[in-house]
Amino acid sequence: MTTKRLMLLGANGQVGQAIRAEPLPEGWKLGAYGHAELDITQHRLVHKAMQDFMPDIIINSAAMTNVDGAEKDHATALAINFEALANLAAQASSMDVLVIHISTDYVFDGRDGGTPYKPDDKVNPINIYGDTKFMGEEALRHELPWHVILRVSSVFSAFGRNLLTGIINTIDEKDEIKAVSDQIASPTYAPDIAKAIFVIASAIFKGKPDGFGTFHFCGTPPATRLEFIQAIMDTYAPHTPKRPKITPISLKESNAGRAERPAYSVLDCEKVRAVYGIEQSDWRVGLAEAVESLQKARLND
Repeated sequence: MTTKRLMLLGANGQVGQAIRAEPLPEGWKLGAYGHAELDITQHRLVHKAMQDFMPDIIINSAAMTNVDGAEKDHATALAINFEALANLAAQASSMDVLVIHISTDYVFDGRDGGTPYKPDDKVNPINIYGDTKFMGEEALRHELPWHVILRVSSVFSAFGRNLLTGIINTIDEKDEIKAVSDQIASPTYAPDIAKAIFVIASAIFKGKPDGFGTFHFCGTPPATRLEFIQAIMDTYAPHTPKRPKITPISLKESNAGRAERPAYSVLDCEKVRAVYGIEQSDWRVGLAEAVESLQKARLND
């Protein structure tokens, strides 16, 4: 059996950790690279790592995802989200290696709220993060025709710092949580993204000819930020006596002094279902699993 070699960039992020936690199919080898192992902005190092590992597919989950941080440090956002991806795509093209790249719902402006965005809908980023992520997408499209761009939304997990772990910390420490009531997105459980990526990679390894291009994958149902925070509080309730007050605020209030966020960024996932048979997952199931994982980790500390 020929070994299938997957090179994972961004191995310590939420999606990267979820991919590492998934059992590998027989005959697959995963090479996982976090920032300490490979700084993707160092183009010569990327070239060397690719030559050393000789991947069949590269999974790029590395990104600068700090939306407010990107506004303050445009150069770093460009270097990670655009320039590093352009270099990666060029190197992959020269080696005939396919790239599966994780992108974001923030490439859309969210101003036509009410209809989920399809992969070929017009983009219009309203912050530096979304802008640099779209620039990265375009670089990949230009340099490497054989690619998969997977846009995801509002990723959460038991790994690292994210909205879920942040809200749980706030529940433990504060008496009030301010929650945006008019921003609608699609919470997505990182392990569900990892499973989707493995389905895509497996199909491509088997020679699927129509699996390239841009796809959307997110959890269901859509939810306001307030509804998601309420669900976190309800799921976490059996583990704590604390029940902070939730105060609704508007997105406009939340954006004050911060990068602008789209008010509506629900993704239409029909294409990934039609092409790969990947169904949307219920984020509430993932939320329950993530909270249980966090509690087990706490008890073991």
